Amino acid sequence: MWEPASDAYISSCILPNWYKFITGLTVLCIKRLSISSVSIMKALVLTAGEGQRLRPLTSNRSKSMLMIAGRPVLQYIIDSLVANDIHDIVMVVGHGREELIDHFQMGDGEDIRISYVIQHKQEGAENAILTAKEELKSEEEFLLINGDVLVEPEMVTRTLSNHETTGSNVTMLVTLVSNPEQFGTVKIGSDGIVQKLVEKGGPDRYLSNYAVAGVSVFSKEILGLLEKHGKMETAFEELIGKGEKVSAAVWEKEWAEFTWPWDILNANRVVMDRQLRGKGSFIAESAEIHPSVVIEGSVFIDEGVIVRPNTTLVGPIYLGKRVYIGNNSLIRDYCSLCDGVRIGYAVEVRNSMVFERVNVGRMTYLADSIVGADTCIEAGAQLWNWRPGGEPLFLESGDERVQVPSRKFGAIIGDNVVIGVNASIYPATRIGENSIISAGCVIEDDIPPNSEVTMQQKLKISGRKNVKGCD
Repeated sequence: MWEPASDAYISSCILPNWYKFITGLTVLCIKRLSISSVSIMKALVLTAGEGQRLRPLTSNRSKSMLMIAGRPVLQYIIDSLVANDIHDIVMVVGHGREELIDHFQMGDGEDIRISYVIQHKQEGAENAILTAKEELKSEEEFLLINGDVLVEPEMVTRTLSNHETTGSNVTMLVTLVSNPEQFGTVKIGSDGIVQKLVEKGGPDRYLSNYAVAGVSVFSKEILGLLEKHGKMETAFEELIGKGEKVSAAVWEKEWAEFTWPWDILNANRVVMDRQLRGKGSFIAESAEIHPSVVIEGSVFIDEGVIVRPNTTLVGPIYLGKRVYIGNNSLIRDYCSLCDGVRIGYAVEVRNSMVFERVNVGRMTYLADSIVGADTCIEAGAQLWNWRPGGEPLFLESGDERVQVPSRKFGAIIGDNVVIGVNASIYPATRIGENSIISAGCVIEDDIPPNSEVTMQQKLKISGRKNVKGCD
């Protein structure tokens, strides 16, 4: 596997054509609205985390490389920085760095400068920031972005503007959440000044419903405090105790952080609502859409897509390059099918993320699920998204057992999995990468990576009595 010769590597990024088409005007408007007095600074993006709660989707990739409406999470971050005239980006990479660097190393003339710094052991955000200390030593202040947050241009604009107008030492973007125990939270005074920060610590430690939203501006003083204390929470105590101003910029719109698999579906919905819903459709000239295909709502159909007769597409949906959809299928409600996905005859896909090069066999049902790359789902498979009686769904990760926040949630399928003919996967079930589920199996529990699951069937043959044939 390739990696840079040193801990810093310079390259550039790509802006996909579909994003330019949909959001070009939005980016232009954000640039024009940006306050000219805001100084241009480096951005530090943290992408090294392993994403244990998102496995098996993060077994082979960084959280920042999860696909949302056909694009990696990190691409949304980069585009938001570019829209705010920030072109000098330092990325702290670790788990899954090979794919990330390979994807973003080539430029397209946007003059983006990306330095990669490797965090060899994933030891938290504080360690990740200090790993990039040499890249930041000449900066008076820098913009910090968490790589597992869905960032849009206005989030960056608002943070920078607030920082400039308040003259703060630190400015943090915060947002109201209903489950603050799962986030870092802050206590804010009536003047918008942060009085205390508490990192993630469970139901007994959160300070308020204001969660740290993953976009912040820091002065270089934070580097020395992190070296001294090792914890952001303790560093903030000293910073605030010294009378330094820490301000909060409030984000009142929808927000998505990637902690659990359902966050991926939520982020996909947020992106499609912003960029597609009610804004018309785009169908590439090279797409082949049969005249009998019914299209309802907004759709994005990329180059080389083929949609066969009598299929219905109900937007908002995204179809990536070279997607094939067979006859009599139904693709609806926030589906995102990435490049090279193939859908067979009479398949229904609803509110699901399907990563690259997945094959879905005929007469399969796939709902509220996430399917990793290079997976094969054979004919007649059923990925359930609810339990009879409406019983609540739970997902486990290590010692944690968390209730799924919605009544319907399907399966989480890793990369390079085979799900056999007529297999059934229960809701909120994980199938580990490189596993094989044999035909007819009913899967109720999580399957570890690299597993082969078979079902033994015993035939019993006996004579019939009172044979009368068909009534």
